[in-house]
Amino acid sequence: MKIEFYIPKNETIPTDLRLLVDNIYVTYERIVNGFRFIVSTEDEDFANKIVGEIIAKIKEEHEEPEHGVSWRTVSIETVPQDERYKLGTIIEWKYRVRDSY
Repeated sequence: MKIEFYIPKNETIPTDLRLLVDNIYVTYERIVNGFRFIVSTEDEDFANKIVGEIIAKIKEEHEEPEHGVSWRTVSIETVPQDERYKLGTIIEWKYRVRDSY
């Protein structure tokens, strides 16, 4: 999957964190001990696949094996349809950072 940071053409300074993943828009925000991803598809399996790729990329870019730093997933949960306030699929990833220092 191709994952790229996305800035809408009509914005000079983006106010949302956005990604474009194979023509699917993903907005995301920090939550306590994690991130909330809002994926612009109702297909929950596909949304989970996209978020899995994003998580893998985050870990790849931020882990430091030589120093013992790793990001450990605590949970990945799809917000039930009746609790969603936006169209699409909402997935919350909770993690902890393991540091050997």
